[in-house]
Amino acid sequence: MNIIVTHNNADFDALASLVAAGKLYPGFFMVLPSVLQKGVQEFVQLLEGEKRLFSESEIDFDQVKTMVVVDTRIPSRIGKAEKILKRPDLKVHIFDHHPEKPGDLKADKTVCESVGATVSLLLDYIQKKNLPISPLEATLFALAIYEDTGSLTFRVTTRKDLEKVGFLFSRGAHLTLISSYLNRELDPGEM
Repeated sequence: MNIIVTHNNADFDALASLVAAGKLYPGFFMVLPSVLQKGVQEFVQLLEGEKRLFSESEIDFDQVKTMVVVDTRIPSRIGKAEKILKRPDLKVHIFDHHPEKPGDLKADKTVCESVGATVSLLLDYIQKKNLPISPLEATLFALAIYEDTGSLTFRVTTRKDLEKVGFLFSRGAHLTLISSYLNRELDPGEM
């Protein structure tokens, strides 16, 4: 069994990176963390017709041979998957955009670059392989970039993020749907 995981309290970049990695690693189980941000929970329901996403309780972590980790390198943030990190036979691949810190996961393959969103890195590989992207995926991927870059205004925004948004709109990203998820008030629990 091979899995793709992301961080707890998943935001849109975490979800988008999970789905994008699923395109690059066909046959891998995309595992949702136990906690998702509210808007992300709602978007997962939209994806149900297109993607099979698994909960941690559906995975036998003892059977995992390869684990892809997206949008984090912090072991304590990957939920139940953390318990298998010490296995010597486990292969780990990481895709992340956060700066390296002491205590980060050690991996067989690490792709890290200072960009606004992890999904921007994954989109490089998707484009190189000319993999198809549905309009719903394009919307999710663009939403992730918009959220992590403050609608392309934060200092972390790079040319790559801008280029990927343009590419995603050419693949059918739906701006009205993106706006409906970005312009929401946080409830007290999220604050």
